[in-house]
Amino acid sequence: MRIIRHDRNRPYSIKLGEVKGLKELLTDEKTRGYELHICACGLSKNKPFCDGTHMKTDAEEAGKIYTYDNEGSRGEAASHYK
Repeated sequence: MRIIRHDRNRPYSIKLGEVKGLKELLTDEKTRGYELHICACGLSKNKPFCDGTHMKTDAEEAGKIYTYDNEGSRGEAASHYK
């Protein structure tokens, strides 16, 4: 088992039209407006893309460290991880 710390509870949003160099290659306005959502919480089953699993982190309390098992159940981390 690995313990990985993720401090962000929402995905990174990448707007293709704002990516330097890519904007000039995209001729379709719809494609330019397309957004990619990259997982930052570490819980997505579709990494590197967000699948919405970060919603489980909404009830986390500041200052506490949590663990999530493979089924997505949350527990508070043991004191030696803090």
